[in-house]
Amino acid sequence: MSENNYAKHQYQEDTFNLGLTMAGAVSAGAYTGGVLDYLFEVLDKWEKAKNGDLIIDGFNKEDIPKHKVSIDVMGGTSAGGMTTIMAALYAIKGRVNPVTSDEANSIGGDKNNLFYNTWVNLDDDIKNLTFDKALMTDDLKESGKIDSLLNSHFIDNIAKTAFSVEGDPETNPTAKLPGYISRDLEMLISHTMLKGIPLTVDFSHSSGSTLSDNPSHSSYEHFLFSHFRLNEGNPVDPDHYIWLNPFQAQAKEHLKKAAIATGAFPVGLRYREFDKKDFNPEYLKNVLSRIIEMDHGNPEPAIKSKIQWDQQLLNNYRSVTVDGGALNNEPYAEGLCILKKRYGDACIEESDKEYQKYGMVMIDPFPDFAHLKGSGKYPKDLMGVAPGIIGTLWDQAKIKRNEIKLQFENKAYRGVIFPVKYTQNKQKYQNPLACGAMEAFSGFLDRKFRHHDFFLGRNNARNFIRAYLSVPYDPANNVIHPLHRDKYWTKAMRNRLKIELKDKNGRVKTYLPLIPDMNLLIDNRANDEDIYKYDVPDIPQIPKSKIKQLEDKVYLRSSAMLSQLLELPYETERKKPGFLGRVLGKIVEWFDQAIRKKLRSYGANWASAKVIKWFTKELENAGLLEGSEQGSG
Repeated sequence: MSENNYAKHQYQEDTFNLGLTMAGAVSAGAYTGGVLDYLFEVLDKWEKAKNGDLIIDGFNKEDIPKHKVSIDVMGGTSAGGMTTIMAALYAIKGRVNPVTSDEANSIGGDKNNLFYNTWVNLDDDIKNLTFDKALMTDDLKESGKIDSLLNSHFIDNIAKTAFSVEGDPETNPTAKLPGYISRDLEMLISHTMLKGIPLTVDFSHSSGSTLSDNPSHSSYEHFLFSHFRLNEGNPVDPDHYIWLNPFQAQAKEHLKKAAIATGAFPVGLRYREFDKKDFNPEYLKNVLSRIIEMDHGNPEPAIKSKIQWDQQLLNNYRSVTVDGGALNNEPYAEGLCILKKRYGDACIEESDKEYQKYGMVMIDPFPDFAHLKGSGKYPKDLMGVAPGIIGTLWDQAKIKRNEIKLQFENKAYRGVIFPVKYTQNKQKYQNPLACGAMEAFSGFLDRKFRHHDFFLGRNNARNFIRAYLSVPYDPANNVIHPLHRDKYWTKAMRNRLKIELKDKNGRVKTYLPLIPDMNLLIDNRANDEDIYKYDVPDIPQIPKSKIKQLEDKVYLRSSAMLSQLLELPYETERKKPGFLGRVLGKIVEWFDQAIRKKLRSYGANWASAKVIKWFTKELENAGLLEGSEQGSG
């Protein structure tokens, strides 16, 4: 198939086309991994049941709903970007091995499951846990400089394990692909590039002036995608896409680099680098043109030929990259653009009714609830305004103009899976994620935190698929989605799997799922029976002594970083100091070594005390330390 030929992607009346977006999460990537694990499980079981490869007591092959769901596009940022790439690898391997409730009491170990092994086990080993490794100092000794607050070698180790994909370089990446994954899957991974690419607005005179120094105005684009395409297993044009093929050496290396780079959490984890070997000049032009046009389904938007590109910069482009979430934490609209390009309008129109053809599902461990945040504090002086500037710039950089516009223009299905957990009294936990404290770094402290969140992700995905990933069903008013008609569903199956939900006005409405969960049939359960059931019922806690044990390691890393900082570089020319400088110079000259050692000692002690205090406060507030309360309500 020609990679530019979207006409091949014609809407099929028996198929619902689905896009997935995975937001940034840091250690709460374990939650996203759990969501995907359950999604793949139910899609795989449904596929097998339709093919007669899964026998369900009381049901024949003919009873199983016959329509299809196809995942056409996936996108992600930071931990969500890493998990997006894992999902593609998992699908290409073609071996679905879910971590089910039978293993909920077995924390850790090799589960033969990429999501669990990567996100729950991380880089733990017999000698050291992942967070212990993040506090080691070997990275400082190797590089002779400070690259990040935490030692990021564990990220490289995880990526090395995750990308150990078996296969000959000639292996077709679609050979074992499940039927519910498009053979032309596209994948968008977000990057924040510190070196911006200038985009110029020409201010030359309309009179036709030919001044040699006509003014212009340039803004700088720092946002970029690694845009992968499976392309039915065929090589892609590198000027347009990156081949989604973990068996081909160059493509595999870019997959690995993209996964690590999108998760380079600013300052905390090591930055990464891209250069012209990763993104050639034409690729940069095409991707940036798609971003400008918001036309990610178009290999080469028309605006590309109109922009005044800095060709020399593009020919030699090289940039440090940090966490993609700094500029776009949820590439939702971009995925929707691809679906629209492939399948046109989001709805089928029949008389006065509309039925959705495709949709996007977001997996977001930390969703926004703007109505609960309030308007914030109103600053009264400079000390109040100054800190707010950083937050303002951060928020403005990530503003979702296109998503706001698309929600009114595109009627595609939209849904979000986010952490929800209830107590035995059916009260919501205020902090359902064990990996959510310490700016989402708490999961690195203990494997049982990640294990809990993985299974919470599975349980939340179960509830979402059984209830909310659905469309209205109202036969009395002749509202029956084409996918739920007699051609694909039996009357008995519609009655068996129908969902009754209350709308905002308290009225009960009936829906049918887009992905029928075969576990309901296998376990003989009603679709609302397990809503408050959790495979790991209690949110785990750790003793305060475990945090105290980290104090020496935090101190040693702080001390090592201060040692690096206090090794001052040679001056290239002499600058005559003023009076105060001469006095300070004498002091430094007299007490140089003593001062440096004292600064290092006091600085490291101060830093480690502050860090441990912050750890403790964060974990206590989240109810993750033994003796602390886990709030609900």
